[in-house]
Amino acid sequence: MSLIWAIITGFVLSLVLKNGWGFIIGLFIGPMLYQKFCNKLTEQKTKANPELYLTVVFEVLGHLSKAKGVVTQDDINLASQFMNRLQLDRNSRKLAQDSFNRGKASDYPLRSRLAELYAQYRYRRNVLNIFCEQLIQAALVDGILDEKEQQILFIVAEEFNIPRQQMAIYIQMMMGSYHFRHNSYNNQQNQRNQYQRSNHYGGYQGRSTQSDLQNAYRILGIDSSAEISEIKRAYRKLMNEHHPDKLVSKGLPKEMLEAAKKRAQEIQAAYDLIKTARGFK
Repeated sequence: MSLIWAIITGFVLSLVLKNGWGFIIGLFIGPMLYQKFCNKLTEQKTKANPELYLTVVFEVLGHLSKAKGVVTQDDINLASQFMNRLQLDRNSRKLAQDSFNRGKASDYPLRSRLAELYAQYRYRRNVLNIFCEQLIQAALVDGILDEKEQQILFIVAEEFNIPRQQMAIYIQMMMGSYHFRHNSYNNQQNQRNQYQRSNHYGGYQGRSTQSDLQNAYRILGIDSSAEISEIKRAYRKLMNEHHPDKLVSKGLPKEMLEAAKKRAQEIQAAYDLIKTARGFK
């Protein structure tokens, strides 16, 4: 679509300026005009329904919980933990709880609600990608993602026009994030215990495990055999996508911003670990 805008703008400017330079200038200006138009359109839609993102993410989370069978107290507790991670205020928490309960209904209109969200953010691919990441992260609070949950996630991908393979990569990235986060916590506990036991030998310097390193690569969405240039490229791309200021400007609700910040911190920690292991700056 941006190419069409570039051609049209070029054609118009060539007529106005009455030379070929107008067409060339239009090729550069057209995509920028298209992006501004998309930004304005999304901004208006977001203002029309600012709670849609938060509402749908918890509706789908409730639907994911129901997909495993009966929604247990553990499922409710896990949803509550995710709300805590997002640091929701009282009103937003009430909205999230109501949305979670709606998502549990057997007749929950999954595809139509996803289509509604897509219509609002279709020109904000970063926001839709963040939605997928946060949804997977919420589903992985218990460390398990079963087949039925994956099927729902692939429906999300279909409605957002995200290739199935890309959604599979997101799942692997978030699983790596989950294990990286929990392994780091366990390693810190073990290091404290070992330090206390061996303090009379002059202290203890904790080291990351091979498992940490493998999960770090998964967080960046790359293979452990990746070239340094590929590692840097993947890191810069992810950090750009998760930059708080950019996400806010693209319409990400403030309630979801804290989770995006923590995700950026995990990306940074994973990259730092890989840099140390591979010996580059």
